Amino acid sequence: MSMELLVTALLDLVHELPTLPRPVLVGGGFGLYVKQRQLEEREDVATLIPGELWPPARTTEDVDLLLPTEVIVSVEHMRAIRAALDRLGYEPHVAHFQFVKQTPHGPVKIDLLTCDIQEQLADKVKVKQMRIRPKGDVRLHAYLTREALELGHSPSEYQLKGKRSDGSLAELSVFVPNSFTYLLMKLHAFRDRMDNEQKRLGSHHALDLYRIVAMMTRDEYDLVQELSKRHTSSPPVETACKLVNDSSVASGPSA
Repeated sequence: MSMELLVTALLDLVHELPTLPRPVLVGGGFGLYVKQRQLEEREDVATLIPGELWPPARTTEDVDLLLPTEVIVSVEHMRAIRAALDRLGYEPHVAHFQFVKQTPHGPVKIDLLTCDIQEQLADKVKVKQMRIRPKGDVRLHAYLTREALELGHSPSEYQLKGKRSDGSLAELSVFVPNSFTYLLMKLHAFRDRMDNEQKRLGSHHALDLYRIVAMMTRDEYDLVQELSKRHTSSPPVETACKLVNDSSVASGPSA
């Protein structure tokens, strides 16, 4: 998959949504790709592991668009996103929250995700299994990613440059989640895929975990430590810790 194709898709979508809060937040493999490629162009950022020891930036097949709470609770925002997807020619891949568009250069997929919302806003949304949407008539859901703790805390900002589908040049600021949130999300994704031998997706997530740690600055590492202590008793962190401990035991030397 050409990353230029995904950049174009994101530039097109954001252009159709002038009232969407800025900068937009992107995650998954796309967010890691953006972060890695831009860090590789800088010599003034010291990371935990030098850039020459990073694995090559991994391409991905979709854009994970992480919607903030203010969007999830708003019927108007969610209707606007669905209308923009419809105008741009996207079709539901999974009803209401995964969308795909066929282009001359291949398919483009956009996934919508969000974190758990605050208790005081619970009456503004409808949750069914792992889907969440605002109450009201709206044909758009987001995947409820409960492990995305501190999603909006200290994201990193990067600049995307590319062409929209009409050929016009465009530039967009995007946020990428902090390393604590990213590690939690990737650890849970690894847990869900680690036994899937057919697609080998578990190995991709494991490599992404290394990539996240490798690209941390000292400040990011300190933030991970701080947030880990703050959420030490939360179910997503407990699950992640158990997974890491079990994996360490499994990979250790045999007696």
